[in-house]
Amino acid sequence: MKNITLYTLLIYLAMLIIGIIASARIVSLVATKGDYYRGDFDTTKVITEDRIFNVNFEYRTGIRGNIYSDENDLMLSTIYIYDLYWYPSQVIDSLKFMHNLDSLVSIFNEINPRVSKKEYFKIIQNTLIDHRNQYNKAVNKTKSEDKQIKNEGINELNKLKNKYKCIKISKATKSNEWVTQEHWDKIRSLFPSKTAYHGGCKVDKRLIHKNVYNNTASATIGYLNTQHSSKYTDSIVYAKGIEGYYDSLLAEEKLVFRKLYANKVLIPLRENRRINPKNGCDIITTINLDIQRITENALNDQLKAINAVWGCAIVMEVQSGEIKAISNLSRTSEGVYEETVDHAVTESYEPGSTFKLITLMAALESGLVDTSTMVKCEENRVFSLKRAFEISDNDGLYNAAKLAYPQIYDYFVAITNMSLQKDLRIEVAKAQTPVLTSKTQREVDYVNVTHGYSIKVPPIYMLAYFNAIANDGKYIQPILVKKIRYPHNKVIDKYAGVINPRICSKSTIRKVKACLESVVTHGTGIRARDENYKAFMRDTSVDVKPLIAGKTGTAFIYDDKERKYSETVKNASFIGYFPSENPKYTCLIFISGTSLDGGYVAAPVCKEIAEKIVNRDKEIAWSQTGKGIIANTPFTKFAHIVDLNKIYKELGYRMNYKVGNDWVMVNNVNQNKELNVEKRNLKKEYLARQLYGANAKDAVYILKKNGYNVIVNGIGKVAKVSFNESTATVELKN
Repeated sequence: MKNITLYTLLIYLAMLIIGIIASARIVSLVATKGDYYRGDFDTTKVITEDRIFNVNFEYRTGIRGNIYSDENDLMLSTIYIYDLYWYPSQVIDSLKFMHNLDSLVSIFNEINPRVSKKEYFKIIQNTLIDHRNQYNKAVNKTKSEDKQIKNEGINELNKLKNKYKCIKISKATKSNEWVTQEHWDKIRSLFPSKTAYHGGCKVDKRLIHKNVYNNTASATIGYLNTQHSSKYTDSIVYAKGIEGYYDSLLAEEKLVFRKLYANKVLIPLRENRRINPKNGCDIITTINLDIQRITENALNDQLKAINAVWGCAIVMEVQSGEIKAISNLSRTSEGVYEETVDHAVTESYEPGSTFKLITLMAALESGLVDTSTMVKCEENRVFSLKRAFEISDNDGLYNAAKLAYPQIYDYFVAITNMSLQKDLRIEVAKAQTPVLTSKTQREVDYVNVTHGYSIKVPPIYMLAYFNAIANDGKYIQPILVKKIRYPHNKVIDKYAGVINPRICSKSTIRKVKACLESVVTHGTGIRARDENYKAFMRDTSVDVKPLIAGKTGTAFIYDDKERKYSETVKNASFIGYFPSENPKYTCLIFISGTSLDGGYVAAPVCKEIAEKIVNRDKEIAWSQTGKGIIANTPFTKFAHIVDLNKIYKELGYRMNYKVGNDWVMVNNVNQNKELNVEKRNLKKEYLARQLYGANAKDAVYILKKNGYNVIVNGIGKVAKVSFNESTATVELKN
């Protein structure tokens, strides 16, 4: 009995020792030979020291985050689409396949209409027949008793696998050619199968981001580059815009579960524990879609009118630093303007005369000159510094700077002390910073820099500096993101950082503001004058300030090939804030590739944007009513009398119209602030003309009430209504 017990203990001891040695060996292999079995594959076999290891990888992914507007409207969405392939070698039931071929071809054509149904049918039928014939010949050879013929058959079968590997159906370059879940469900219903192949078809699922509003701010929001990436799902690298900047937060977590087998025995690893993948964060931007549309349309209209190469426009909220609109439009080969490059943030340019603001501030801060100081200007004229600034005289601003800072070094120190060169940490991938250093320290550099040459500044930096003036000297960071929403609804609010709490003295700010107003009222920016200020110019009995205060800019473009400045091609700009009396917004317009000056092409765009924003902003309208800025109420082309009465009553106007249930228009207002209201005739035969100026919601309501199916194109107010039998097409325009 003792012998048996001893024998049993020895066996157990031997097994224990073997187990410990085996475990130690496996752990050693896992630690030291991990590279043998790690890689971009799902399943593989690794032979190490005559041992076979099977490594199985299981991938699990979360959902990439989305990007939203300031009011939580979806702007950039996560979408799953498919790459669709057809494998002739995987068609099992040829008769059933041919029976459903017409239906399959219809689906293929729906996905990729660039290939006709006839072409698809011909390609697939011929390919399948050819594959079957060659396959059957090769199989027959493999059944031969002759080894040479049998080997030939085997080789031919192997060659067939590559020759007829697959045909890719989805060659999508446009969103309407994407393979969706609906397409795949249709194919699976035609060819039910427990395998991954359905009628020879197979899909690879992939994730993309789609801009919901197509071209809207897409260069700033970002877009994807399909490059190889081992870190994130679907081998996508997001290298542009907000998406590129916040890629690590937006990105879904990709988990890899490794299962190691030694001679078919599962070896437990810590990495095998079950962990749920993490979804990416959502980004809530500062972009207001209403202001964005106003800005984008105004810029686009001007670019088309003058056939410029590209342009950008930005609207920034003065106190918060939030970018409410940003548009970057470049002319394509087809002559249309699209978002391709984020010129406002990722590129730098010689700003031209808008930089004279910095020169003026530096000169005033020295205490040696004032706005009343007489300076020598072009053509040997002598003006006050204020007047020189109004007319944007190059010599005048240089001579003012020279009086304040005889040496160029002192001038650069002065503008550096005002924090212009500091990194604003713009939340966009590959954002640029200003280049303000003088390489030569020559007098010619001094002359050039004072009026915006020999330096390069991203447009958004110039906007931020003008915003500091509007903000009484407080220089803050422009921000594009206001919230980050983590999974499980955790939200982090973001605020603009303060770059410099006071860039200059209060006295300088006050004088500079007066100069910027004068540019619009009596200088190069007169095309930015609002209509109400023009009315004041005719009746000076009322103290009225212009709606906009700002500065024009024009810079000839340097030709790198010719190594000289162009004599005709310019960058034209205007930067201003509004309302000038109590600024709420700062606006930049930058137009490149034009022969015209900033005051002529950029200032009117800023005026249009400002007026439309003000008309939509009740806070501004209320504060400015009665002060002259919005004293002349804009006409109302189309509105319901009840709505109209509420609005104008709150603004202090009376109506000469009995409130009922009519649709009306406002023609004018008399001196007693009484509105002249007329009824709109909405009989069916007059609708095309009477609906002019209505908003989309009202127009759709009235047309549907009259029995029409309605198609709406564009953004803004009704510009045209056309009819085709029972369908009404409404064209909108801001």
